[in-house]
Amino acid sequence: MTVPPADVLKFDVHRNECVIGQHVLRFTHEGDDLVVRIDVQMRVGFGPITLFRYHHQGEERWRAQKFVSLTTRTDNNGTPLQVKANRIGDAVMVEATGSPVRRLPVDALPLTHWNVACMQATLFNPQDGTILPDIGMARGREIVTLGDGKSVAAIRYSLAGKAPIDDWYDDKMVWTALRAPVKDGSVLRYVRVG
Repeated sequence: MTVPPADVLKFDVHRNECVIGQHVLRFTHEGDDLVVRIDVQMRVGFGPITLFRYHHQGEERWRAQKFVSLTTRTDNNGTPLQVKANRIGDAVMVEATGSPVRRLPVDALPLTHWNVACMQATLFNPQDGTILPDIGMARGREIVTLGDGKSVAAIRYSLAGKAPIDDWYDDKMVWTALRAPVKDGSVLRYVRVG
């Protein structure tokens, strides 16, 4: 688990070639806990008309390199969702809007992307609490272009399954980029800007 040097990660979210939002993670230490605050906002529109909007906020806690808890609130184009997950004893208990409480293995992690450990764990969706049957695989080193035009070498990991996603991590294992197909045939890309 690697915290970025400036304690913040910022990405511009692109849909095809248009910027539609931003994904920001802020890292702080509170006592023995590492706290990660997540804020994602996206809007797809045609001029002043909004066709799709998305806002996701969350707080993730880690202690001694182990996942402790997650709380999220999401507005997915007008549909409100909430998730609470807690590591209790030998399990991770996940409670989500409209679903019964799920008991997951103690090594389960939310797919919040910033931590490369999620590429090798049982995953759950931090937006709706569903279990993700995705399997992460390292694909090798590639060059990734950042928002300032600089290039960095990064290892690409692919999640194959329900949510096919590619994530890149630099040599320090800091999350560097993301690419994912969308149901309408477009492609989401995260370009790191901070």
